[in-house]
Amino acid sequence: MTTYPTFTTPRFTLRQLHKKDAQALFNLYTTPEVLTYFGMEPLESITKAEGIIEARQEVEGLAPMRWAIADQGDNLIGTCGFHATSVPHKRCEIGYDLMPCHWGKGYMTEALQPVIDYLFREKGVVRVGAVIIPENAGSSRVVEKLGFTKEGLLRDYIMQDQQSHDVYSYSILKKEWQTEL
Repeated sequence: MTTYPTFTTPRFTLRQLHKKDAQALFNLYTTPEVLTYFGMEPLESITKAEGIIEARQEVEGLAPMRWAIADQGDNLIGTCGFHATSVPHKRCEIGYDLMPCHWGKGYMTEALQPVIDYLFREKGVVRVGAVIIPENAGSSRVVEKLGFTKEGLLRDYIMQDQQSHDVYSYSILKKEWQTEL
């Protein structure tokens, strides 16, 4: 078992989620604007937020990981990480969220760079994917700035509010990754 590495960017620290983040995580995952394109229902209680944090304390191999994006005051303003892993195929998908007051400032592009670099350099993946609801133009801009290629449309791929939604499929390959954006 390994614990999460900590990454520092010019504006943030990406660190393991802590119990003290439960209220902020609950707020994040009950904010309608955040969940509109997220593919999950709002959390029902702070206990559920604590459960998410507890489940992500130690990881092995290519198990999913989710970092807290903490501002300079160590306050959680979003999360990012990876899931949908396939060890035999050396691939995964990234996921991310951010409080709406921080949208449009380039924060997520900055936060995802060390995560993607970690996946290619330390975890040995050769492909990182992302699935994005077509109406979520901001999220598409994030992955496009990072060098992802739009591959196509996956029909009725995720459920949100008991309704199925199409998603765009994006990916970047290890051989395409440039850490200097």
